[in-house]
Amino acid sequence: MRSGCGMKNRSAFTLIEVMVAVAVLGLSAAGSLRLLTMSVRALEDVRYERRNLSLARNLWLAAVSDSLDERGREKEYSWETKRFTFERQEDVPEGFYCRQVELVQGDPMSRPSGSNANAFIFYVPDMKEKKERTK
Repeated sequence: MRSGCGMKNRSAFTLIEVMVAVAVLGLSAAGSLRLLTMSVRALEDVRYERRNLSLARNLWLAAVSDSLDERGREKEYSWETKRFTFERQEDVPEGFYCRQVELVQGDPMSRPSGSNANAFIFYVPDMKEKKERTK
């Protein structure tokens, strides 16, 4: 019988094997956390854009019914409208223009002046002009 260093029929893991297993588990955990944070960020972006679309729809309906003010602010968003003309397009009828509506979520006072990076812009045909042309 042998005793001592040359144990070949052992059933335990060596330190290197344990370290490799811990490293693999650590890398997979780090990758999972990264994937989780990316998913949460993407979900927040989708929710933000969905809210933008919902607010834009409400503003569009107000503009079409001619009850949208030039600018306004609610609890969580603000908007501003201005006249938009088609200067460089030849196929647009004379005198036709739209209103450009800029929708901004959040407090407009908290963003830097002139910054509209988070603005959602859409265009509404001017219904007053359309009604006058049809008469």
